[in-house]
Amino acid sequence: MKHFAPDAVQLGWKYFQQGNYETALRRFQMAIRHDADFAPAYFGAAYVYSAEGKLDEAIKYYRETLKKDTLYVYTYANLGYALLQKKQFPEALQMLDKALEIDPTCGEAHLSYANYYAYKQDWRNAEQSVNKAIKYGHHLLECRNKRFHLRLLSNSPAFAKPPSARVTASRGLRRGKQSYQTMTCLNAVRKDSISECLPIVKRM
Repeated sequence: MKHFAPDAVQLGWKYFQQGNYETALRRFQMAIRHDADFAPAYFGAAYVYSAEGKLDEAIKYYRETLKKDTLYVYTYANLGYALLQKKQFPEALQMLDKALEIDPTCGEAHLSYANYYAYKQDWRNAEQSVNKAIKYGHHLLECRNKRFHLRLLSNSPAFAKPPSARVTASRGLRRGKQSYQTMTCLNAVRKDSISECLPIVKRM
């Protein structure tokens, strides 16, 4: 039955992209039943719970993901952000640091750090983190397409890309545009609305 798990995960992301979170979650849970060691299934379930604001469940499933696969940078980044929202700062920062240790260009981790600094009203570091997220925004698509599609093709456990992480960024960033995007994004971070900031970075 294990060979059905990847297909169930792919269907899960399809339903998620359509906004059908309930069916998406059922598909991810079905994948877990097919293969209890298939990390992408736990990651998908965690992502749905996070999108629904069910942070306790999201954290639980991100932790389960890490038990199955310790190398996927976005598990650490997403878990870190969920923990930030729960104000569990020491562990949250530990997870974000681990994400950046694996991939220093992880935009989501830098944005989560911006959110943390904004909570502390440390606007200087918040702006620096936003700038890093914008700077590295173009790298997210390359990282995920190359690394994890190769893992899928090699029959290794592979993580599907959440639709919101499909970056349409170009490599060339104009200074004026970047400055405007930085301020727009920083304002979103100040309002504790990092979800508004992510699409800004990914449109660059």
